[in-house]
Amino acid sequence: MEVRDRVAGRRAAVAGAVAVLLAATACSGADCAFDDCPDVPAAQVGRLTGTDPSGAVRWTTPVADLLSEPPVVSNGHVVVVGCHATHVVDVASGAVSTPTDLAHVIGVVQGYAVGTPAEGDAIVTAERLDGAPGGWSWQESPLDEDADRGYRSSAVVTRGGIVGVRGRSLVAWSPGSGSRDSVEVPLPVGAWRLEPLAAADETHVVVPGSDGSVLGVDLGSRSVTWRSLPTRPDAPAGVSVRLVGRDVVVEVWYPRTTAAAVTGEAVWVTERWSLDARTGAARSPRTTSTGTRSTRHSTPSPTVLHDPATGWTVTQGLRERPRGGCF
Repeated sequence: MEVRDRVAGRRAAVAGAVAVLLAATACSGADCAFDDCPDVPAAQVGRLTGTDPSGAVRWTTPVADLLSEPPVVSNGHVVVVGCHATHVVDVASGAVSTPTDLAHVIGVVQGYAVGTPAEGDAIVTAERLDGAPGGWSWQESPLDEDADRGYRSSAVVTRGGIVGVRGRSLVAWSPGSGSRDSVEVPLPVGAWRLEPLAAADETHVVVPGSDGSVLGVDLGSRSVTWRSLPTRPDAPAGVSVRLVGRDVVVEVWYPRTTAAAVTGEAVWVTERWSLDARTGAARSPRTTSTGTRSTRHSTPSPTVLHDPATGWTVTQGLRERPRGGCF
């Protein structure tokens, strides 16, 4: 009897704690009012601060939004993807532009925000940051929605243009000319879906291949100059490339088991190595680690962003968009 009483007491305590938690969060049944993109009160507006190469703070700009993605630096600008809008901030002045015709901003090139159009069948569209009329877009006929989506998801900007993979061709565009650049490089495989390329410089691009390999492309010679294969080319579940200085860090992951881990997610084996982004020469030996894919993707948004083109630094103090919901 004493044991039963203790167990009943514990159950009552747990039930009471859960009830208090649900009441505090207003997350029960019809009373649930979770908002994954709430308005930001004036007292909680985040700010971006610009610091010049000498270390002097030159500007502070408020942005009333919540981060949906980590901010990125792109040719003298910081692209801040908020849940309400995308904000493009000039690193030297703090001026903020909000593209209105783009559903997603890939980057900034020669005074244009370049990305996915909010309407229409264009593959990519460029919108002037100063709000003046003009811009350009690229559209192919007949339409190939699958190839177009692949291009958008793989595309990155360089100093003078935008580069992505459409089908099994790497295609470069320049907003200055308003038409497709003549650089088009055939590839032995397509790009891994939803993983962007890595642009080492104006002429060298690294492609995460659809078969798990990694390709080095020289736009100057219009050729694939090197290729790095994974240890297990039979069963890659994903591949990504990330620039670190002059090198590119490669990650290829494989499913280790489909059984749920303690966190409720499958366990994966990740293979990681680094290469010279221009030559493909090995920079580090290959290593492997085990974990969940959510760990791989849970990189927090950087607080300090450095712009190598100008030497300026931007510190961002925006809160993350709330994640989760009601039970």
